[in-house]
Amino acid sequence: MEIHRAALIFVAGVITASCSENSAPDREKGTSEARRELVRESQAETAEGGDKLQPGEDQIGEDCAAFVRSTKVVPPARAASTDCPGCPAGGTEVLTFRDMKVDAVSCAGDTCIVGVTIRAVFNPGSGETVAGGLTAWIPPEQRSAYLSGHTPSGEQAFRVQISYKRRGEGWQAVEFDRAPVE
Repeated sequence: MEIHRAALIFVAGVITASCSENSAPDREKGTSEARRELVRESQAETAEGGDKLQPGEDQIGEDCAAFVRSTKVVPPARAASTDCPGCPAGGTEVLTFRDMKVDAVSCAGDTCIVGVTIRAVFNPGSGETVAGGLTAWIPPEQRSAYLSGHTPSGEQAFRVQISYKRRGEGWQAVEFDRAPVE
């Protein structure tokens, strides 16, 4: 019986040893996978918030909407006086922002250049002068028609290049320009 008991203990020891050898690589494998997952999560957090590597799509969209809203019909000098108390002081928005699509992003250090296509529609209106925002992107014939009270129909697409500079932990749009022709 002693031999059986000794053999059983020996077999149990071998089994235990072989299980321990297999579990060490499994643990290492699990640890390296966990490390890779932490790196992926960290990169995702960096892209979404914190110390961003480039401007976020939400911020780009907000900057594009503000740029579109800054395109206004400038009231004549006499309308700015007390003769026109109902006239908006800063002018009337020419366009309504609909959507934007990021076409390209190129970053180097604390500067990013973002190419976007902005989609907007003309608001009904007329006036003497269009100023600000997308004025340079509106073709002269559309601008002339709009100012004479003929609102261009349909959605308009404007290709814009935005220059961003890192300010602290965020990004700030510093220039809007025509996107280069591809």
